[in-house]
Amino acid sequence: MVFWRRKNGEKILVTDDQVGIRRLLTEILKPQGYEVYECSDGLQAIEFLKGNTVDLVLLDMKMPILDGITTLRKIKDLNIDAKVVIMTAFGELKVTKDAQKLGALDYILKPFDVIQLLEVVEKYA
Repeated sequence: MVFWRRKNGEKILVTDDQVGIRRLLTEILKPQGYEVYECSDGLQAIEFLKGNTVDLVLLDMKMPILDGITTLRKIKDLNIDAKVVIMTAFGELKVTKDAQKLGALDYILKPFDVIQLLEVVEKYA
């Protein structure tokens, strides 16, 4: 049995163009004590991060307007202090290496394994 340390409102920004994914992650993370914010694309995430501080960004790699790699590059270029974990499908593992070169700490595979998701979030948030 896995026991999770109750969080104290650490802030997590979930950035994914699929509303169902954002809602699922919010429903998983809020009961654990995290404060969760949502953005539907990378441009929205950049604007949010310019005015807000979060403990962790969960960033999808495939999004319209601004994809995950471009978003990660802009976060780095703007010197935004944000820990980033990327979310990607199994077939897109090559992109994880590119993302890690740009500062991503880890990745989570879609479809999500809830235990793995919580372990990664717990580790970095």
